Amino acid sequence: MKQNEQSLCTIDTQPFGLIDGESATLWTLANSDGMQVSIMDFGAIITSIVMPDRDNKPVECVLGFDSAEDYTSSSYRSSNPHLGAVIGRHAGRISHARAPLNQELIQLTPNLGEHHMHGGYTGFDQKWWTVSTTHADEHTASVTLQLFSADGEEGYPGNLNVQVCYTLTANNELNVDFSAQSDQDTFINLTQHSYFNLALHENTVSEHQLWLLPQEIIVTDNNMMPTGAITKASAALDFHSARPIANSIIDTAYVLPPHSANSIIARISAPDTGLSMAVKTDAPVVVVYNAQHLHEQQLPKRKSLRPFAAICFEPQGYTDAPNQPAFPNNILRADTTFKQHITYIFSRDPIQPLIVNG
Repeated sequence: MKQNEQSLCTIDTQPFGLIDGESATLWTLANSDGMQVSIMDFGAIITSIVMPDRDNKPVECVLGFDSAEDYTSSSYRSSNPHLGAVIGRHAGRISHARAPLNQELIQLTPNLGEHHMHGGYTGFDQKWWTVSTTHADEHTASVTLQLFSADGEEGYPGNLNVQVCYTLTANNELNVDFSAQSDQDTFINLTQHSYFNLALHENTVSEHQLWLLPQEIIVTDNNMMPTGAITKASAALDFHSARPIANSIIDTAYVLPPHSANSIIARISAPDTGLSMAVKTDAPVVVVYNAQHLHEQQLPKRKSLRPFAAICFEPQGYTDAPNQPAFPNNILRADTTFKQHITYIFSRDPIQPLIVNG
């Protein structure tokens, strides 16, 4: 156990099972309000976020498993929904698994038909990360994990060093800070892929209220590939006034307004628990996905997996940016540092139909 017993925020470690014969470790950050966040060193996966509701009942707020083995089971890997994982080197799709860089056409691994998706066959969600530092004091508990990705892995150029720091605060904020450095120019587009459900037992998030700041989306074709256009969100995808998700199908890259880095850009609330979660980020895009393709899997001790069982907020760069000249690029230049920040703010206050930055 790594713990500062004098602090209000603590860190605990425990074995979490085996993956291919290697022992996984779970790191649990906790604060005095009863919030706990657990992270596994395989995939830098957030396996659990527990938050007490308005009746002080502990609510599991993300989909996940209670052992490492479940994250590599055949039933899970058949669809591989990346529950709670860090996605990289490049989240989202890259069309035809090719991308121009410095007058060269880089060939990436095609793992979605002819296209490249979420970093390839063995993305960062399937890598062993190393815990480099931990810290706990009166106000925060944090764990930093690092990963080395070799030149040529899944077709990407450059030896890449990646770090993610998870920090739980005393006031129920979970901060996720990414950084990365490469010895060659390369592509980088990292995100966190947790599936949120703030209800006590609800099987879907249809009754969750959703509010989104952005009103523009990236236009995609029938294969979910960007066309290069950006347009105003349709009525079905416009949540600028808070409303229940209901039967909406959301798998959409929303473009965040300029200067929104210190603003709440998304918020959900569950009526049965009174729990809400707000999202802040300095990324230019947030992909919102309410899990329509999640394969059904019954779990005895956790919320079961099924279509529409949760909603993801994936702050990141522009989808397929290397092939879309109109989009800001996702290039990390050699010997510079990529940084990106996400904050998930948990509360027992119900969602309000507020407007932030108009």
